[in-house]
Amino acid sequence: MKGKVTILLTLIMVLLMATPTLAANLEFNGKPYQPKQAPSIESGVTRVTPDVIMNFLGCDVAVEGDSITITENDKTIQMTVGSTAAVVNGETLTMPLAPDVMEGKTYIPLRFVFEAVGASVSWDGDTSTISVAYNETRDGMTAEEVMAKSSAMITQAGRYKMTADMQIDMDMTAKATGEEDQTMKMNMDSDVEAWLQIEPMLMYMKQTSVVNAPESPAPEPQTIRMEMLFNEDGVFMNMPETGWLKMNLEGLNLEELMKQSMTQDPVAAMKQIKEMGIALTFANDQQKDGKEYWVLNGVMGGDIFKSDYFKGIMQQIPSMDQDVDMQKILEGMELDFVYSVWIDKATFYNDYMDLAGNIKFNMDIPATAQSPAAAIDMAMAMQGTYTMSDYGLAFTVPEVKDARDYEDFLAEQMQQLNPAPSTELVPEQEPEQESEQTPEQLPEQEPQD
Repeated sequence: MKGKVTILLTLIMVLLMATPTLAANLEFNGKPYQPKQAPSIESGVTRVTPDVIMNFLGCDVAVEGDSITITENDKTIQMTVGSTAAVVNGETLTMPLAPDVMEGKTYIPLRFVFEAVGASVSWDGDTSTISVAYNETRDGMTAEEVMAKSSAMITQAGRYKMTADMQIDMDMTAKATGEEDQTMKMNMDSDVEAWLQIEPMLMYMKQTSVVNAPESPAPEPQTIRMEMLFNEDGVFMNMPETGWLKMNLEGLNLEELMKQSMTQDPVAAMKQIKEMGIALTFANDQQKDGKEYWVLNGVMGGDIFKSDYFKGIMQQIPSMDQDVDMQKILEGMELDFVYSVWIDKATFYNDYMDLAGNIKFNMDIPATAQSPAAAIDMAMAMQGTYTMSDYGLAFTVPEVKDARDYEDFLAEQMQQLNPAPSTELVPEQEPEQESEQTPEQLPEQEPQD
């Protein structure tokens, strides 16, 4: 019996060693990162999907069938799914484990690739953490220093224009006690044109969005046009047929929010980058329209909501609903965003940016006297392309001094939808008084001649 148990335990251990398991943690330059596809460990070798390699190294990864090509600056790594042979700048090397495809995803040996380009990789068995250290420089500057200098140059310019194309796909499920779950899918494609001034704070934005929500009361695609203006006096919104409305956001300090943005001096910008837990790396340099660009990749995870920087921002935003704990929602939010910033080598201006990511969160809604407890689960995928231009140029904004109060406007709309019953008193009419004299009682008139 004892022999059978020993054999069984041995088989289990062999299976565990042969079966891919998930690494608990992944760190890049001391910052935690949770990729969409968790790393796998097989026979002591960690493998990751190509997006992890691209996000951390800022390199280009091309997967064509079973062939994988990684380009990082002047280094090229070629490998094939199922083969431990890899070619690094023409030299054939042997990897400890071959690339593989699992559940439709390609996985690449992490340590081999990172060390081939000069990064260092370590493993902490006590915390199950894979740590990667990789610090490139451009003209003697780290990625954080280039980003900080760019922020300082933008602050010095004072103004710029931004155009953007953004797409959002959202799945939402509402669950209420004792009721059937309600689901809704929505996608929105928006074109944005905006102008921003840093001191004093001013932003004017025009947006056209096409919203498609087939399961909503308006299943046909809807086109929404909107203007918004942010200035020292507050937030203003203009939609077709409404005119300018002033939003009443009591307690919101827009000026302070702007001061807390990264358009400050380099030291403050670098401090905020670190506090927010953003991992910055250099991607391969690029050329566009005759200009030379440094490209920086940034990776953001859910830890950004736990940072002192973000908590400072949250303190400037008034609570919209006392029954909803926004901080709890944010700390439980799953966030995975990657962005690329193109910085002009000559001017340090940020001319282009690409953004892509996913957000998932759950919001619990307490029961009230009118409705049961409920919960909302939401998953949102977002991507956008941005172009910045007209640095330092002045721009004009609409006049909003006659804007109506948003709350008053809503009250007017509600009154039109649900007019209150009239309370005007109508004077009671007295019945007509009959003559006190009946025809029989009237005096007889003498006949006239």
